[in-house]
Amino acid sequence: MMHTTQKWFVTEVESAEKLAQLLTETTFGCCHAFSIQGHPDYVWVNDSTSSDRLQEYGVIKLNHPDGVITQIESITTSWCNSCEMLQFINRTLAGEDDNSYFAGEVDAILQTPEEHKGCHHCA
Repeated sequence: MMHTTQKWFVTEVESAEKLAQLLTETTFGCCHAFSIQGHPDYVWVNDSTSSDRLQEYGVIKLNHPDGVITQIESITTSWCNSCEMLQFINRTLAGEDDNSYFAGEVDAILQTPEEHKGCHHCA
């Protein structure tokens, strides 16, 4: 991930379909992150340089046996339609990217929306 000191607040969405729709149809602030209900080990964190630019998300995996957080993928969601994004999300949820050549340990500060309380990225 480009932003190593960034704090993200994680919003849980109800389905992979909803996440695909959100990530391809909406521009979010750089402090937004998402997980999917029933899949808390995967988090999509906004790794964009600005909320008014292309949306780029790092996909991180939590709860490894050794306790590290691993970035397993990165995707420019602005270049996807919702169908393509859903395929990517489903592949991730199936564990197909867990051991990708791209995977590497990262530091990520994840918060609940209540803990976040705003930052310079918040509108």
